[in-house]
Amino acid sequence: MKDLSQQPIIFTGKLNSLTRLQAQQLAAMLGAFPQTNMNQKIKYVIAGQIEQSMFEILTTKKIKYAETHSVEILNESEFLKWCIWRLQQKNSF
Repeated sequence: MKDLSQQPIIFTGKLNSLTRLQAQQLAAMLGAFPQTNMNQKIKYVIAGQIEQSMFEILTTKKIKYAETHSVEILNESEFLKWCIWRLQQKNSF
């Protein structure tokens, strides 16, 4: 599992389980550094569901940037697993 603690992250796409704001707040509470703009410091892109028109490629500007600059892309499920793991860590202290 990737540890998002102390890492700049950004969200893209529609999350199914949380609003974008809730996800950003949860990530910050658990030690990640959520960003609102893509930049060179971003280490992880959390990708939710991507909406598209009929003939468009399934992607976003943030995903394209991540692919071009070797930024790791995680899905919503991986993000939620990290959240659970961090909560368990915090509760064990």
